[in-house]
Amino acid sequence: MLYATVDSFSIDRGAAALALALVQSGAGKLTAFLANLDANVPPSSSGRSLAEMEQDFRRRAEANIANGQALCDKAEKLGIKVGVVNDFDHSRGMISCISDRARLHDVLVIGVDKQGLMSDRLVAENLLFSIGRPMLVAPPDWTGAFTPRRVALAWDNSRVAARALADALAVLPNVEELVLLTIGGEKTVDSSMDEATTVATIAGKGLSVHMVNRPINGRNIGSALQEEALALGSDVLVMGGYGHSRLRDFILGGATLSVLGSPRLPVLVSH
Repeated sequence: MLYATVDSFSIDRGAAALALALVQSGAGKLTAFLANLDANVPPSSSGRSLAEMEQDFRRRAEANIANGQALCDKAEKLGIKVGVVNDFDHSRGMISCISDRARLHDVLVIGVDKQGLMSDRLVAENLLFSIGRPMLVAPPDWTGAFTPRRVALAWDNSRVAARALADALAVLPNVEELVLLTIGGEKTVDSSMDEATTVATIAGKGLSVHMVNRPINGRNIGSALQEEALALGSDVLVMGGYGHSRLRDFILGGATLSVLGSPRLPVLVSH
């Protein structure tokens, strides 16, 4: 499922482009939840009359419908089935409405646009722990095909890392090579199994698997994971949504916040 607002939607880049490319790489249907949010309208220092607000709302609503049509037209050319949702029960709250639909889909594709009181990034942060499905985060300027064959998985042998592995194999059917990526100095891998046994066990799923450890070298963990994933030639970074014990990071771990703040490649986040 794709989520985008009238302010963040672009047919040729970002979340919409990634969602279309993901569906095109496998068999499936795309549902697009396209929202027109008054909360994201920039405030006016001079104020607006009621007539001006009504006119602006109609303009935004028409633009949102046009975005949906553009998506349908592009999907038809690509041979993709798509359904568009742009009307919902506001009384239930935006997050609840998105969550209800996202829970019934394999994966949620979303961007990290920061504009507005209900920005895509804020919505992503709220949805991560509520939908029970993995979230594919799109870099703002992402374009191109998406057939992820080489995947870097942030690995620490934790419950969330194991869940992320399972989610990745379920929603990314073209994976051939898996790199278990650990960053030295951030966490140690606590396991009764040695590296060779871990690698051989996962390789039993028909994948080429190897483990890579890289030093953190003073970087924050989110930046280190993305930089090393790119250096390894990975098509996507897969990671669990972690929590740490530092104020806001208690809910969203430092790695998760960093990635949501500035994704440099598609990132599949699972919790």
